[in-house]
Amino acid sequence: MQPVTGDPPHDGPVADLRAAAASSGGGTRSSGTLKGAGALLVSATVSRLADQSASIALVLLVIARTHNPRLAGLVVAAFTVPTLVTGPVIGAYLDQLKAKRALFAANQFSLAAALTGVAVLAGHVPGVVLIALGLLAGLTAPVLTGGFSSLVPLLVPPGGLRRANALDAASYNVAGLAGPALVAVLAGAAGAGLALSAVAGISALGLVLVLGVPMPAAAPGRRRGAGGHGPVEAVPGSLRAAVADGLRLLRDVPLLRSTTIATTLGQLWQGLLPVTLPLLAVRLDHPASAGAWLLTALSGGGLAGALASGRLLARRTAPAVLIAATAACGAFLAALAAAPGFGPALAVAALAGAADGPILAATLAIRQRTVPADRYAQTAATAASLKTGAFALGAAVAGLLAGALTARQLVLLVGIGQLLALAPLLGRRGRVAEVSFID
Repeated sequence: MQPVTGDPPHDGPVADLRAAAASSGGGTRSSGTLKGAGALLVSATVSRLADQSASIALVLLVIARTHNPRLAGLVVAAFTVPTLVTGPVIGAYLDQLKAKRALFAANQFSLAAALTGVAVLAGHVPGVVLIALGLLAGLTAPVLTGGFSSLVPLLVPPGGLRRANALDAASYNVAGLAGPALVAVLAGAAGAGLALSAVAGISALGLVLVLGVPMPAAAPGRRRGAGGHGPVEAVPGSLRAAVADGLRLLRDVPLLRSTTIATTLGQLWQGLLPVTLPLLAVRLDHPASAGAWLLTALSGGGLAGALASGRLLARRTAPAVLIAATAACGAFLAALAAAPGFGPALAVAALAGAADGPILAATLAIRQRTVPADRYAQTAATAASLKTGAFALGAAVAGLLAGALTARQLVLLVGIGQLLALAPLLGRRGRVAEVSFID
């Protein structure tokens, strides 16, 4: 199978740099390409930081102003759930757009405006207004996930994609690590209102950065389709037809399908962790708030794993890395259930995060090798939306199970579920697809 935007299968880090320079036409142009990719990743990280901070900041402020946890949950649901519907549409639209910047800027503006609105109006207006603002903030959220990731192969030559994918994956971990911590510090020091206002300010900073990053309409060089049958051109037609075509691609390409199912199932089970880890902290004779430190250890380990994923992918195929990382993450999460104390639990959580870190980079590499260039943004946005929805569903399931299972049983369930998520990747058709990927 010819790569769409992926790397050559057999080269190392030094060859990556040489290929990047060669593909971009020499030293000066390569330097410009790398600077452009760096600016894009900085913009993506700041924008994702605002997104990752928003959910917890919204909950804290709505509860503080209205004393209504149910309303807080509805506002956050309005912020997250619509991505299940908007992801495929926004991704298909991005694939067709030549001038993409306006959509990225609109997302940052609407997020900043909606969060500012909640910060000003919470406690003074009916709850339905806050829910509507949450909906406004989340409607275009797939731009922050699949949208930014779809721009990476437009800026980075094939030889440099492994490192770029690792940095893109690390961007999520940086946002997931710093976002809740920032909100907790600001809310504790100056109140939830200031915390949410600061998140709105970060989103506005993301808008400024988005206006300055390069956003090419097409990838450098010639890109080939999933079957390697020549360069892929944008397919004219209605947005509805493009959405349907992209969804069929997710269904019909075996390796892409198994990867999407496996990573979505993994996120479903990991969605139990924000509810489960505070309960585990209590079981380990610590306050429930110490569960945040376990989440921080997971995110910190994830950042380290994501940064190391470039080297892993230089030595092993992306499907092999995905399978090994998912299995290791499940094993460490299962081991976390047996942690004898809080200190060991922190160490095991960090190891689970480090194992989870390469999963996204491997997933990006698989997409870049199996998805035609004119459907890449839609595929990335759709898959990201599915995982976001699965994570939210997992959090809801955790609340239902918390009364029936102990904290250790819940964590063990998460680990076993992560291992079960391997099933689509280990099936006969998945193995055939992996061979095709290697070839």
